[in-house]
Amino acid sequence: MEVRTDMYNTNPDGSKDYLSVGQAPVPTIYAFFALGYVAFLAAWLYLTLYHNRLSAHRIHHLMSCLLLARMLYCISAAEDQHYIRVAGSSHGWDVMFYLFQLVKGVILFAVIALIGTGWSFLKPFLQDKEKKVLMVVIPLQVAANIAAAVVGETGQYLQAWVTWNQIFLFVDVACCCAVLFPVVWSMRSLRESSKTDGKAARTLAKLTLFRQFYVVVIGYLYFTRIIVYALKTITNYKYRWVSVAAEEVATMAFYMFMFYMFKPAERNSSSRVLRGDT
Repeated sequence: MEVRTDMYNTNPDGSKDYLSVGQAPVPTIYAFFALGYVAFLAAWLYLTLYHNRLSAHRIHHLMSCLLLARMLYCISAAEDQHYIRVAGSSHGWDVMFYLFQLVKGVILFAVIALIGTGWSFLKPFLQDKEKKVLMVVIPLQVAANIAAAVVGETGQYLQAWVTWNQIFLFVDVACCCAVLFPVVWSMRSLRESSKTDGKAARTLAKLTLFRQFYVVVIGYLYFTRIIVYALKTITNYKYRWVSVAAEEVATMAFYMFMFYMFKPAERNSSSRVLRGDT
């Protein structure tokens, strides 16, 4: 037989709210950060395409695509949660949500890996081992997002739900580990060159920058994969939105740090260091 069950809260005006109490602020949170990324993207495009277009590298345009993907992800997430709240169904916005979740995930890990290798900053090409990292990270991200979509759209009644959940966790952790290798390789190369290069001070400045980037990447991945998960499991059901807000705040802070440290500004000390300017 077929059974339909509606679970909803009742608003003061008598309308139905299909989101749980803890999820009620989520559409507003995503909408707020969508506006934040609109402003972020506008400022970044002004910086890269207008004010410093001559000093912009290809990696900076890829970073623009990352901001665009993150903005569209927040918009689709806000619409998805909004329609679930008012109608109990996402009306197709879940497709856009998972699509942009995939796109922003792939671009984010690609940007971290490319910055870690020094592509467009330290060198205009990628070595074979660095290409292999990208060839591993991108398919893993696709697999992780497919698993996340299956886990998100089904419940524990699905026979293979536990398996899909384990696949998602495994490939996500594998991506986080693989994306750190290029940063470590760049740090090792800079450390070795500082011993033989006549411009030791400049090389050490590059090494310091990559060390900071390495620490921040580890902190971001640790927070969004472990701390956010812990918040989802230990917080009261009324405050389930806190994990969403914490993840978005951490992501915005990480983006701001990464984009600031590697912005294409002639007077930016980190950019001068990476390009080897005097």
